[in-house]
Amino acid sequence: MKKINLILGLSLPFMFLSSANASSHKLTVKINPINDQAKTITGKTTKGTKVTLYEGRKTIAKKKSSGNFSIKVTKPLNFKNKYHLLATKKGYTSKKINLKIIVKRIDYDAKIKQITNQIKAIKNQVKPLRQQVQAMEPFINALENDDPTSSDYQTALQQANGNAEAYEEQYNNLKAQIKADSNPLGLLYDQRQAYIYKSMEQLLK
Repeated sequence: MKKINLILGLSLPFMFLSSANASSHKLTVKINPINDQAKTITGKTTKGTKVTLYEGRKTIAKKKSSGNFSIKVTKPLNFKNKYHLLATKKGYTSKKINLKIIVKRIDYDAKIKQITNQIKAIKNQVKPLRQQVQAMEPFINALENDDPTSSDYQTALQQANGNAEAYEEQYNNLKAQIKADSNPLGLLYDQRQAYIYKSMEQLLK
């Protein structure tokens, strides 16, 4: 009986030591918040850990952690899909973490307002040029009259200070400037419409 007690007494410290070693071989994994606009997943883990990203059962990306890790994805993660990270290291217990994708709300109203202000600024810049062109148009039309003896032609020539060619050149230059200054408007209108659509889409999520 003394022999059995002696064996048990000697074995107990080793059992506790083995238990302590097992607990020290647990992986530590911390993942930073992820939103549906992010193209990287970052976090911290035990050095040398292999971190694998899954979408369902499909492997999306892998990374070996040096303590901090950053996994790039080809497109932002869809909050409707199921993702998880699997952390593995030889001699350690593997750890699976389900990812929670946060829907990031974008202030599309602010973007729409900014573009609207840009559109307004361009229109205000072009407005006096358009008014000048409109004021010149009747005289340009009169100068194109084949009858230089007509009263309209003579009035237009007087408006042009006797130089019809210079007046027409000024008119054409103004029209070209209006076209160049107004050129960004098309893209701005398209961008604004896209943000309006995305704003409505976001509200429906």
